[in-house]
Amino acid sequence: MKNKALVVLSLMMFVFMKEEVGLSSDYLNLKSKSFKNWFAKDFEISPKKVTEQDLLNGPGTDWLLYHGDYGANHYSPLSKINRQTIRDLVPKWVYKISNSTNLRSSPVVHNGIMYVTAGDEVHALDAKNGQWLWVWQAYDKRGDGINRGVAIYEDKVLFSTLDCKLVALNKETGNLMWSMQFADSGKGYFSTMAPLVIKDKVFMGVANGNDRVRGFVAAFSVSSGKELWRLWTLPKESNLLGAPTWLTGSYDFSEDTIYWPVGTLPDKQRTDKKLYDTPNAYHDSILAIDAKTGGLKWWVRLAKYLPIDWDSNEPVVLVDIGQKSLILQANRNGIFYSIDRKSRKIVMEKPFIDKINWNNENTCPSVRGATNWMPPSYSSATHLFYVMTLEKCINESNPFYVKAIDPTSGNIKWSYLTRGTNIATPGILATGGNIIFSSEGSGHIVALDAFSGKKLWDFSTGRPLFASPISYLVDGQQFMAIVAGSDVFTFGL
Repeated sequence: MKNKALVVLSLMMFVFMKEEVGLSSDYLNLKSKSFKNWFAKDFEISPKKVTEQDLLNGPGTDWLLYHGDYGANHYSPLSKINRQTIRDLVPKWVYKISNSTNLRSSPVVHNGIMYVTAGDEVHALDAKNGQWLWVWQAYDKRGDGINRGVAIYEDKVLFSTLDCKLVALNKETGNLMWSMQFADSGKGYFSTMAPLVIKDKVFMGVANGNDRVRGFVAAFSVSSGKELWRLWTLPKESNLLGAPTWLTGSYDFSEDTIYWPVGTLPDKQRTDKKLYDTPNAYHDSILAIDAKTGGLKWWVRLAKYLPIDWDSNEPVVLVDIGQKSLILQANRNGIFYSIDRKSRKIVMEKPFIDKINWNNENTCPSVRGATNWMPPSYSSATHLFYVMTLEKCINESNPFYVKAIDPTSGNIKWSYLTRGTNIATPGILATGGNIIFSSEGSGHIVALDAFSGKKLWDFSTGRPLFASPISYLVDGQQFMAIVAGSDVFTFGL
């Protein structure tokens, strides 16, 4: 009787914990503990918590958000690596994530610890020398998909598995703290994005392959994983599908507003004008969402009836220029948009590629779009917007260019032609040293002069690059890191 009572009590405790902590029904399928590096057993990860103010402060010593800051500027104010010292930049360490290829992860760095991801995996490294400290794997077998990174807040590292489980790991130990199934992967949902954490909430979008199901943005409790609200991008009563939300959104603290890009519809629905214009359908748009309640404040659509799946899931960059609070986006359709966050109107739309033809014959840009998900960067030092662009049309060679755009006029200030194949999709980092870091299809990481676009430095990784560079400081030394192929490459002076 005593043993039976203990079993019943244990089951009751599990049910209680599941309800209170937000554990998914298949929680037991996830690994509860991480693998620890025995050789680093004496290394102690600081218990110092990440605060709301830390996240609001933006990059400096640390790199705490996927886009660097809430405005998705992808800019580091660090300046020890600059136009004078760049010649002394050398590799400091390389960390390999075994059995992985073409990683997309953008590392997060806090207090000397780097967190980097693969599909269904999080790795914690000593950011100074690359020593691995712990690795958490969701399952025995790694998933085949990609992942773009983690979020970090208080004592938690927040991460999404490929099959749409939002998890919280202890940042010191890597052990699982809670898990929440936020979408049904059996219905066609999947996840590749880095979560967005704001105050006591963590926000997730979802990928859906533009088919079978509709997109959403949802908020969850950081402490428990409990769902707080969900905003759908398409009305339930319609037959519309798609409108995915798979790229991390941006946040305006002063307005407590999230800005989230929304993708497109399946081909047949996108070309059906009656279906396309269904009321309360927010595909091909940017949404302004109340962070507290999930209420839709306003939305703006970026072009209509496009002939190709030019998904609007490109980063939404928030800047203040003069008296104007703007949204900047280089869209896959080839148009650079400037949107006033106060008036809620498009104030400028201008091509940032040479050829645009939205007809079905000789369509320009190409199928992959004029740009894609890779992060652009806005420099508060040069006041320029830097973006990786893919030129030319369908059935033509499509070279990549790094372009510097004046956001007040939309004019191209300079353009740098990259070498190698256009298979890769690297992002861009601007720094206070007036250096632009990016990479090429040739496998080279390049440093460009932020004012002129002149190449100042390069390094061949011998690997394809699909990720974005970051910068951080440890013990007074500035580092630049980027994931290339299956490896994390880190450089310093």
